[in-house]
Amino acid sequence: MKKLAVLSIALLMLTTLVFAEVMVEPTVAFSGSGTLTWGIDLDTTANHGFSNTAASNLTVTLVAASDETKGGAEGETVFGAISLTGMALAFNSDNNYTIPLGLVSDATGVVTGVTDDTTTVVLGGIITAPTVDAYVMLGPAKWFIYAAPDLAITFAAALEDDANDAAWWAEGDEADNVAPDFGVGATGVEIAAGPATIDVLIASGSDWTTGPAAYGAGLKATLAIDPLTIKVGANYPFAGGPLGAGVSLGLVAGPATVSAGFDMTTAVGTPIEVAGGLALALPDVATITANAAWSNAGWDLDAEVGATLSAIPGLDFSTLVGLWNITAGLDWGVKVAAGYKIAMGEVNYVTPAVTAYISSAGAANALWIALTGTVTAVLIPNIIFVLIYVDNDLTGGTDRTLTFATTVTY
Repeated sequence: MKKLAVLSIALLMLTTLVFAEVMVEPTVAFSGSGTLTWGIDLDTTANHGFSNTAASNLTVTLVAASDETKGGAEGETVFGAISLTGMALAFNSDNNYTIPLGLVSDATGVVTGVTDDTTTVVLGGIITAPTVDAYVMLGPAKWFIYAAPDLAITFAAALEDDANDAAWWAEGDEADNVAPDFGVGATGVEIAAGPATIDVLIASGSDWTTGPAAYGAGLKATLAIDPLTIKVGANYPFAGGPLGAGVSLGLVAGPATVSAGFDMTTAVGTPIEVAGGLALALPDVATITANAAWSNAGWDLDAEVGATLSAIPGLDFSTLVGLWNITAGLDWGVKVAAGYKIAMGEVNYVTPAVTAYISSAGAANALWIALTGTVTAVLIPNIIFVLIYVDNDLTGGTDRTLTFATTVTY
């Protein structure tokens, strides 16, 4: 990874030589904001006060983010191809910035090293290394050089119980029991034959510097005949790991999209997952979704039904109903979110919004209700007012706050 990051930097710096189409046109951008927030803990009423925060940013972009591909000449049957996506070079004054590939810079923007993970550090310079895809074309076949192909078998996705909101469903996120990706490095060959695409893959669990030899293999195939798409796959680590296998189906029929998936492993207990879903898109009216998933390991039958309304201009409305462990205790939850943008001219507006969560609270099925109300107002140029009320348990808990923030932006 470290050597790859350094190589990516070198590729980036040579961009204008390799890809003549990339123009170096430095740009400068300024942004900043200052916020004053007053808040009160409505449970104690003794805890209240002001908070002052500010953010500022100066970005000098030397090489704008670009996507470039270079391959062989027309008519060649064997050639190398490389694609660089999202490459950029900039000096940025953000005090805390998450370095995409673990690159570390000092205050002057000089890259001083790399880390094995994505690290948040204080820095002044940022190099966004490109995403690199490199392969060798062998007639109709593509031999992967970089990035490593994915051997994971994940054709039946578990439902996420919390709908991306912290602790509002009674349960936590369900965990997939399927065969994960294998190895730290991999290669493979992809062959396209009409509507079918076949990937034959091999991976190693370690390289020559970190451990003894351990390999695994995978096979994936896709058949796409409009409006139907079928995928199958299997993987197996030769070092004695469990076999993984799966299949999925996707069907587009007018405004409806139907999906179904199955995957399993030969691990202890033979974990199995089955999932299916329906999405119905009604343009300028609503989008309706329904999904269900079942597993024999760790959780039971789960189901969700959701809708997002788009028929009324200015109104954002969505709802989600979930049922989990349907045959083993039945936990349930409902989420409703609504907001309406009231225009007051071409720029100014006021948007009141509310989000409510109602669910059971575990085995006892105790009722739990949470409510968040927000009013966002843009009435004066460069100034945003936000009023937020939060009650994390309307059924008797003590977790209520009220905040009012004024932000001046540049």
